[in-house]
Amino acid sequence: MSVGEFGMDFTYVTDEDRAEYHRFCLHHLSTYGRPPVGEVWHYTTAEGLIAILREGKIFATQITCLNDNLEQRYFGDLCFEAMQPVMTSNTDPNYAVLLKMADEALRNRDFATAWHFVSCFSEIADDLGQWRGYGGGECGYAMGFRFDGILDALKSRPTALFLPMQYADRSHRLVVDDTLRMAKEYFLGGIAAKGVKDVERWAREFLVAFSMQLDIFASTTKHPAFASEMERRILAPLQEGEVERLEFRQKRTLLARHLPLDLTTEVDGVEKLPLTRICVGPGPAQRVSQVSVGDLLLKYGYKGIPVERSAVPYRIP
Repeated sequence: MSVGEFGMDFTYVTDEDRAEYHRFCLHHLSTYGRPPVGEVWHYTTAEGLIAILREGKIFATQITCLNDNLEQRYFGDLCFEAMQPVMTSNTDPNYAVLLKMADEALRNRDFATAWHFVSCFSEIADDLGQWRGYGGGECGYAMGFRFDGILDALKSRPTALFLPMQYADRSHRLVVDDTLRMAKEYFLGGIAAKGVKDVERWAREFLVAFSMQLDIFASTTKHPAFASEMERRILAPLQEGEVERLEFRQKRTLLARHLPLDLTTEVDGVEKLPLTRICVGPGPAQRVSQVSVGDLLLKYGYKGIPVERSAVPYRIP
């Protein structure tokens, strides 16, 4: 017996099983790739800008505490849709047990306890949609980072990934179809290989272990309508013993959880954020904020970082 995710006592699922499920997900993540870029942008509020410069950390947000928490459901919705004809045509009683449990789980999904925290970046500079979504509309800020600098900083956290979001419907369908195919293979193969006596328990354990790995797709799969965002995300699983490191902030409708991620790397012999430039978002006093940001950078030891002003003609009425 081993102890798995959510503290479940696993009778049938082994560490080798979970490693195999993880390999399956990593294999498909390679199809989610986009060519590396030189610079990425993190859009934030004044409060976020100050905290990031002061702490040298990005505050990753638990996935259900994001601005649009419905996006987390998209991959599950695709799986649910693809599974319905399979349930109708299946004649294997053992497989039917898994399908029934999966159907119930997908109908009653709860991401509130999901263990993934994400920090969002865009490949697009000075983007109206990003100012509206993450910069507070007016008076926001966009922090430019060296792409390779972020990768270098994340070496200290091997479980973290820096991934592009996947918007292509064809890629989504391929992953979903292969997920259903391999779930059936893993599950039915496990019954024979493990000598399973309690099929319902095996189904429950398998769903927990496999779905925990599949969470990575729920965090990186987005509807094609959002393709213009060109988003990349740091995806960081919460590690054992890290709860005390979490920080909390009341948003309009919920208490959000944030995990500080150290993004400093060596710059000219000093540990600094790999900043390229900062853009002051749309607002009525951009010039004043531009000067203030310049002084803020100097306060925390960042010299020679350009501070620009957004050219987006946007005002909140």
